[in-house]
Amino acid sequence: MRPFLHERLHRYERLLNSSTNAMRAHTALDLGVGDVVVAFLDEASAVYRAIGATEAENEVLALKAQFVSARGGVHPLTLERVTQRRREMERSIALRVLTASAERLRSESTGLRSTLAGAREQLLPIVAYGLQKDLIPSASDRDPTQPELENMWRSLCEDPEIRPVARQIALALNPADILLILADLLSSAP
Repeated sequence: MRPFLHERLHRYERLLNSSTNAMRAHTALDLGVGDVVVAFLDEASAVYRAIGATEAENEVLALKAQFVSARGGVHPLTLERVTQRRREMERSIALRVLTASAERLRSESTGLRSTLAGAREQLLPIVAYGLQKDLIPSASDRDPTQPELENMWRSLCEDPEIRPVARQIALALNPADILLILADLLSSAP
């Protein structure tokens, strides 16, 4: 089972930090940049494998294969052995690999943020309705617990007025994401 959206976003943000560190090592002309690039690509492929993103894992492994080929003195695009300016070719491929993987991560992070923002927009009127109809208790001094959030969501799903919309959201999102967004909306409610 794939992790819920909030968890995937958190993992992507950690990977983006690792990507940034690898880019910094490349920019600083760090002599150990090759090891940093390989470590980042290994981390990225492990994260993609863990969340079940086979296509992304495959892409990262292909990027790693290109870089390993360059480190071995073979240009990954022409498959020719490089004897002159080998270090420059390796750094060039490192930059190419880092930028391609970072671009994918940024795109996926943006997509997840957009999905979560859309879910929040869908839940906002449901929460407002629940507060108005006393299906959700008014704000208290403390954040609601997970069982309380689950009961609130169940009450909203059972209300005949909003049941179709609530169920549609329940089918589209992981329950953990719904509860996190619900908790966030309740904490920001007046």
